[in-house]
Amino acid sequence: MATGSDDTRQARAEARADLIRRLFAVAISVGFAATLARMSWVQNGTLPNAAELNQTLILGTALLAAILGWDGPLLAMTDKPLFGFCRFLINLALVFIYMFLLMSSAHPECLLWTLTVIFALYVLWDVLTMRERISSYDPSLAGVPRATAAQIRNVYAGGFAGAAHLSPGPAITLAWTGYFVLLAIIANGRAYAHIRTTCVFALIGLVSFWIDAAPRQDDGTGGHPMRRRMLVILGVLIAATIYFRLRPGA
Repeated sequence: MATGSDDTRQARAEARADLIRRLFAVAISVGFAATLARMSWVQNGTLPNAAELNQTLILGTALLAAILGWDGPLLAMTDKPLFGFCRFLINLALVFIYMFLLMSSAHPECLLWTLTVIFALYVLWDVLTMRERISSYDPSLAGVPRATAAQIRNVYAGGFAGAAHLSPGPAITLAWTGYFVLLAIIANGRAYAHIRTTCVFALIGLVSFWIDAAPRQDDGTGGHPMRRRMLVILGVLIAATIYFRLRPGA
């Protein structure tokens, strides 16, 4: 009976993952292709003017965000099956938020705040996954059916402290979520006037998060990875503050 129940749960998780992958492909085609096709310079076969070029840059940034952001979650659905309905709902929500991000390229002020919502959902996804499968993050808790809040906090604390036996993934996601929250606050009300710079700061966070979150073999060399990561985040945020808030004419 238990084997049959496990097979049913696994089949349901695989069906959910398959639906997410299919919907994501639709979101890309509808969000990117439809938005690009509506641009005047594409319809008229001319070079884009300054405003159209800015919208195209935002669309390209949004497309890269979708591709890089989902490179991790799509793989995670294989390693961490969608047994929980709440994680399934989060993935569904992310699909449509990414589609909105692609379709809202004419509104630059939406870019950073939408990315902030996406990363906040990543954090929630991590918390729910740890609650269901804490042993994937802390092997010493193998056999624990459902993690407690204290055990989840320990994973975050260990990730920020660089504990070798704990997965740094949730701490990495939380760190870059903080980056996008603060960047959105810093650039709030100024993104429209500085579209290209806004895209640059967004790309720095997106690419850095993708590099950080990519699976790698830790060779144990170098300094404290999280310390370096936090210094990079702090440095970029200081640069954003100077550009958007402190420089003359900002």
